[in-house]
Order: sequence, then structure tokens, then C-alpha cells
Amino acid sequence: MSRSLSQILTDANASLDLSASEPTGSELTLRSNFANQAVVDASAVSQFKEFTVTQDVATPTLATSLTTVPLGNFREFEEVPTILGEPTDQYPEIKPRDRVNYNASDRYCYVLGNPREGYHAIFNYLTPNKTLSLTYQRYPSGMATLTDKCELPDATYVTRKVESYVLYSRGDERFPTAESRAEQVLLNMTGRSAKTPGGGINQTPKVYNAIGRSSRRSSSVIR
Repeated sequence: MSRSLSQILTDANASLDLSASEPTGSELTLRSNFANQAVVDASAVSQFKEFTVTQDVATPTLATSLTTVPLGNFREFEEVPTILGEPTDQYPEIKPRDRVNYNASDRYCYVLGNPREGYHAIFNYLTPNKTLSLTYQRYPSGMATLTDKCELPDATYVTRKVESYVLYSRGDERFPTAESRAEQVLLNMTGRSAKTPGGGINQTPKVYNAIGRSSRRSSSVIR
């Protein structure tokens, strides 16, 4: 069940200050920051489906050497970009500096950009008049208000982590115990995210090491 920032802070406050209410003043600001940091930390540990984005892109009408595709809030690819309906027509990600080792007609892609200005993928020799399927991880949106919902599959981790951060900042001897509780929730959460979907077929997962499918789907056309 998703929980709001208000509920998370109230739960943490009950443990830290024995008061089932939201913190106030500077403590509210500090603990809200701790909660958002906890989400960022967890999202860097595993590829949770809650941060998966699938983007379908119409390829050009003619094969071109280089085609640019914007990637909204991009973090990393989950799967090799692939032409829909053509599972062998793939564009594996390479390092930009390695492109000199490939031929003009080779299929590959590389990513350029940065978090501030945004990222885009460069594809070489896209198959024309097809649909390119991209699946990647995005960054968390963050909880800017008390009513915003936590995006992690288990918000209990954020509660436990807020408790840990606060106890650490106080130099409280209970910090190691609180941190251990938070890490246990994170371990359980990442373990569940790695399971075969309950409604799927039990089979050996595909191995992919650099460059998935999504909770959000968008479409665009390459110009």
C-alpha cells in the first residue's frame, strides 16, 4: 500500500518521539529531506519496476547513420533497445568513445547528456518504418508535499531509514539497530523485485548487463 510523506513521518515520529503526529518546524524540513534521500538511496540499489519507463518510437522512413532520441528523466537502460516484432533487431548500448570501432551499417546506440540538461540516445542505422522499443529506469520524482505518495514498493523502508538518519544525527546508541532494520526492509524489497511476476511464466530471466519493460508507456516520432 502506498503511503504519503505525512504518514511516513508520523510513523517515524511515533518511534523517535513517542508521538503519533507529524514533526513540526525545522524537524519537519529535516525529516522530509531524510525521507526523499531514502527513496533516492533505495532506487540506486535495484531496478524497481516502479521506476521503469517504456517508450515506443517510430523510426525514420529512410535508414540514416545517426538518429537522436530524447530520454525523459533517464537513469539507465534496463534492456537492449529493440525493434518491436523483430527480437533480433537490437541496438546494444556502447560507450561513445567506442563508436570508432564500428562500421557505418552496424547497429548500436550510445547515450549523451547529464542530469541537469537531460539525456538523449544516439542510434546508428535504425531500421526504417518500424517501431523502436526503449525500456529504461528513471529517477524518483520526489515527495515535495506531505500528501505526495512514496514511489517505492515498500514505504516502510523510508520510515525505518528516517529513524536511522535521525538517530545517527543525534549520536544515539540505537542507531545501529535502526539501520539494521532499514537494511532488512531494503533487502526484502529488492528480493521481491527480482522475483518472476506472479502472473507470468516461471523461466530463467534474460541476462542483460548494460543496457527493460514499464509502468509508463509513451510514444514519439523521430524527425
